[in-house]
Amino acid sequence: MNTLLSATQGFVGRQTRVSLGMYVFLVLLLCNLLWKWWIRRRDNPKGFPFPPGPKRLPVVGNMFDFARENESAAYLGMAQKYGDLVFLSALGVNVLIVNDFQTANELFEKRSANYSDRHESPMINDLMGWHWSFGHMRYGERWKNHRKMFHRQFQQSVAPIHRPVQLRSAHELLRLIQEEPQDLINHLRHNAASVIMGVVYGIDVSPKDDRYISVAEIALDGMARAANPGAFMVDIIPSLKYVPSWMPGAGFQSKARFWRNAVMEMRDAPFKKVLKSLSSGTAKQCFVTNLVTDLEHKENKDEEMEQIRNCAGLAYAAGAESSVSSLSSFFLAMLLYPDVLRKAREELDRVIGRGRLPDFTDRDTLPYITAIAKETLRTILHDPGNFPDPMRFNPERFMNKPDGQQFSPNDPLSTAFGYGRRICPGRFVAEGQLWITVASILAAFDINPGRDRNGNTVKPEAKFSSGMICHPLPFGYSITPRDEIAKKLIEQTLLIDA
Repeated sequence: MNTLLSATQGFVGRQTRVSLGMYVFLVLLLCNLLWKWWIRRRDNPKGFPFPPGPKRLPVVGNMFDFARENESAAYLGMAQKYGDLVFLSALGVNVLIVNDFQTANELFEKRSANYSDRHESPMINDLMGWHWSFGHMRYGERWKNHRKMFHRQFQQSVAPIHRPVQLRSAHELLRLIQEEPQDLINHLRHNAASVIMGVVYGIDVSPKDDRYISVAEIALDGMARAANPGAFMVDIIPSLKYVPSWMPGAGFQSKARFWRNAVMEMRDAPFKKVLKSLSSGTAKQCFVTNLVTDLEHKENKDEEMEQIRNCAGLAYAAGAESSVSSLSSFFLAMLLYPDVLRKAREELDRVIGRGRLPDFTDRDTLPYITAIAKETLRTILHDPGNFPDPMRFNPERFMNKPDGQQFSPNDPLSTAFGYGRRICPGRFVAEGQLWITVASILAAFDINPGRDRNGNTVKPEAKFSSGMICHPLPFGYSITPRDEIAKKLIEQTLLIDA
């Protein structure tokens, strides 16, 4: 009897929690809809029409039209059906999808004063703890102060200061690939982390199982998952962020807490290590040490120190995954277009010979290598009106035109790094890192398709993952040093970088 009574009480308790959770959800949903309706009436009192888009359902709007996978293909399909501007709305959250280079440039570059603000995501900013990142801040004085500090250390005139770190990391990547060619993607991740951690914190990272890298990957994976529109209901109904994690349907709270721990460790752990090294006199010159040293002459030291910590933490978040995506896409392109690799090799051998590896002083004399780096970034754009045959990897589109003019009207670097006041302030360092890595790899390695169990060549397919930053799906490959000369050059980098 007591057992039956306990079971009944437990069942009633669970039912009560479910009923309470559903009641709270419905009340919050109603309040959210009324609030969003009032905001829309206030901001658009004359009822001007929105751009075209999929038909909205009652109450939920376009909730089921947001792409959960293959986002680029889904939104491209919408653009072909509705036009270059596609409007989606779900439970009061409005999203405008821009599918045209000229339109994006007109809005975000020429009218950046109107479009520099950023929507705050309750999931990312509040629950996952990215509120400190100026990439997620609203436009205002706090954002301006952070960006100004970041820009000062990474602007075009300062970028060459970081080249020694970038060159050493490129050489280390060559050695890692030669030792374990089967572990390419992990080597690329280490390379991206090595550059950023060296430039920002003066910290050397381990090639395998590095704590800084593993924690950052957890944090960035969470952000990538949460950044997709409609991924979490709390971004549509912000008041859900106050719902406790034990309530039914509040599993997002547990996920956010897990990711938040990684986010804060990613920001704080390396920063604390640099401060400790500064105190002991063992710190290497880097982004953090340069700024912290300057604090001796500042009055608002606490505020400035917080900005330094935030800007340093954002550097890894902003650059790591995009670097891995670019370089893995480059390797895939070399497998699919061997003629490009052959032409690049011919240029390298003709200009610098076989006696050394390329460095930054060769950049102006290697236009085809530069074109390959640009084309790697260009692949984000598929508009045939601007880039004929957009699905083909074609560096020649960035070489001299018949009239002798460089291709420049639609340089893809602006799109790859953003627009207007929100353009990536670290783009000059990132572009340089891509160039030296591409040049070094092409000078040192043969890149060929992999083989199956029967020894037959397997041509890879150009398929990519979904998400905020897309990566090529796993592909087969064979990477080997070009010859004995290349092997010796790779081995000599240990002495050069010592």
